[in-house]
Amino acid sequence: MAQKFKQITFDPKRCRAEIEEFGTLLRTKAELSERGEIHPFFKAREQLSAFVGSYIRNIGPATEICFEYQFYGDFASDLIVGVKAHRRFCVVEFEDGRAESIFKPSQNKNTKVWSQRFEQGFSQIVDWYSMLDDLKKVERFKRDFGDGHVRFSAMLIIGRDAGLPEPYDRFRLDWRTDKVSVDNNHVECVTFDELYNHMDRHLKLNTGF
Repeated sequence: MAQKFKQITFDPKRCRAEIEEFGTLLRTKAELSERGEIHPFFKAREQLSAFVGSYIRNIGPATEICFEYQFYGDFASDLIVGVKAHRRFCVVEFEDGRAESIFKPSQNKNTKVWSQRFEQGFSQIVDWYSMLDDLKKVERFKRDFGDGHVRFSAMLIIGRDAGLPEPYDRFRLDWRTDKVSVDNNHVECVTFDELYNHMDRHLKLNTGF
């Protein structure tokens, strides 16, 4: 059964509490599993999940969220956040938060290789963009996302800062985010630590909490 969007009213005080819980999780666990820890953690914290939208321009704290949104068959997003009134949404893919979730050592060269986890997550997003094009033709799309032209962004949240010890590793991740697009859409590729730091800073700057 397809999950439905839920309306969220931004509560900066509650959001701050959930961001602090996120920071505690990152400080106390060096590695996070996608299904065992990340999914249940975010599903239990709707203010935190909605605030993921603050990473995307013109979304900010989301007014609508949906976990495990079903596209077709086996294809479902981990999280969608957005502002239906502005017809702007972000599709989010969570992957493991481990040191080698983004890059893995190569057996025959010095430069690390992109991990299977990363490539799998990125490919999921490519599939989602193609499916969203098909969904635009059906009434379900208008019900969930609104009528007219709807803009979509995507985020791949994966790995830990500890897995990017060399400046060149960070450069490669940032370059891929800036330069590699899907149907002219950027895919924001960020670590869990980077997401936490952004949300912590953004909430303080915009609300004082």
